[in-house]
Amino acid sequence: MRINMLLALWLLVAARPLWPQTEDPAALLQRAFQAQQTGDYVASAEAYRAFLKLRPDEVGAHSNLGVVLVKLGRYDEAIAEYEAAGKLAPDDPRIVLNLALAYSKSGRLREAAAQLETLHSTAPQDVQVTLLLADTDLRMGEDQHVIELLTPLEDSPNLAVAYMLGTALIRTKRIGEGQVLLDRILKNGDSVEARFLLGTRMFESGDYPAAVKQFASAIELNPRLPELQSFYGQALLITGDADGASEAFRRELANNRNDYRANLGLGQILVARRHFDEALPLLQQAVLVRPQTPEALHSLGEALLGLGRAREAQDKFAMAKSLGWREQTAESDPGPKVNEPAPNFSLPEVGSGKAVSLRGFKRKTPVVLVFGSYSCPNFRGSAAALEALYAKYGRNIPFLLVYIREAHTQQNWESTRNVRAGIAVAPAANLAEKQEHAMMCSRKLHLRFPALVDGMDGAVETAYAAWPSRAVIVGIDGQVLYSTRLTELDFHANEMAACLKRASAK
Repeated sequence: MRINMLLALWLLVAARPLWPQTEDPAALLQRAFQAQQTGDYVASAEAYRAFLKLRPDEVGAHSNLGVVLVKLGRYDEAIAEYEAAGKLAPDDPRIVLNLALAYSKSGRLREAAAQLETLHSTAPQDVQVTLLLADTDLRMGEDQHVIELLTPLEDSPNLAVAYMLGTALIRTKRIGEGQVLLDRILKNGDSVEARFLLGTRMFESGDYPAAVKQFASAIELNPRLPELQSFYGQALLITGDADGASEAFRRELANNRNDYRANLGLGQILVARRHFDEALPLLQQAVLVRPQTPEALHSLGEALLGLGRAREAQDKFAMAKSLGWREQTAESDPGPKVNEPAPNFSLPEVGSGKAVSLRGFKRKTPVVLVFGSYSCPNFRGSAAALEALYAKYGRNIPFLLVYIREAHTQQNWESTRNVRAGIAVAPAANLAEKQEHAMMCSRKLHLRFPALVDGMDGAVETAYAAWPSRAVIVGIDGQVLYSTRLTELDFHANEMAACLKRASAK
């Protein structure tokens, strides 16, 4: 390599030192290279910098300093050195590749992808570059581009191709095509990659309980596989285990601080828990990795708002809105929409057995409908806040608990959070058992407002898309004023209180 030739030349010159050692380029270069070889990267960086003050146009020194700075985790400084080397040797693909890797390690994935695209366009046959570009795109969520890149290599014996292409196909809901590649990996025996890909298939198919178990089994083989803990955290969050999800996200970030889903997921949980200062750097990193993602921008805006930085928050909200935030959130929630008629129902009240009809409240008073079951961790987690809202507004606005199908049972979709809490509820076999579950739920959660029981056909649950839990405020005109799922990320007691305050003033 050129740096070795230069080192040999400088060593010959160093046989007759003409300057003090601190100013001798040959000695500085020798010290820098030796320190780099022995792993003393701090000393190596200092020596390379001193050398470059004397020889600023030496490409190899800039490049080697970039390598050393990457080892030290000083990625921005490494990028500057690679860029300097690139200006001196613009046609050297090794410098472009190192620059791309430094961008990637710093979380600037789009800039990394741009450098890799340059290399790929000049050498499309270079499999290493193609795989690095595909991996970068996969981390950015550019699944379609991954498919375009790797489909020509589909028959390659390289299992990395099968793994990344299969993952991209499954994430784009092309489950059958992804399964073919998954089977190829499985034929090579059990592996963490096979288990992770199988869990991803379950996750994308909506079978979150199975995905939780599959991801957990993959973690037993290799807890450090990139994105594994992140997906495990997402599956735990969806099944109501925010604490378990937080731990998984933190484990992912300990190994990969640039993981988008872990930064976003943990940041959102911390915002929901009002730990805005801790959430802020996580959400900033999520936006850095995927700057055009409305969900990350909106969550960053919430963190800034919580810290009192309202002007910056509004800028992020505006950016999120311009990228389709409202449309995205509306589409993601199948529940009743604001300003639409609330579906009518007539259900028996627990205890008295009298029929309670939603239509009976129309033109008289607004009403709050709380849907849930005792086996739903999110419902249990929001119960205290709902009871506090009832204590404040219940005199003027009736609250009703509508007990629906159990969210988690040992027979179907067991929750990790329930396992830790020792909660196990069997599915109700008939209406009488469902009423007993409702009474037990109200008693254990100290809910003072009346409870109704949905029929065994789950008609009301279906009409409100209420499973596993939901809260709805119906106005005096029978229109929906407010609707939210009761997950830790979706339910905000202050927003519901504001709606109740407006409703009670009318």
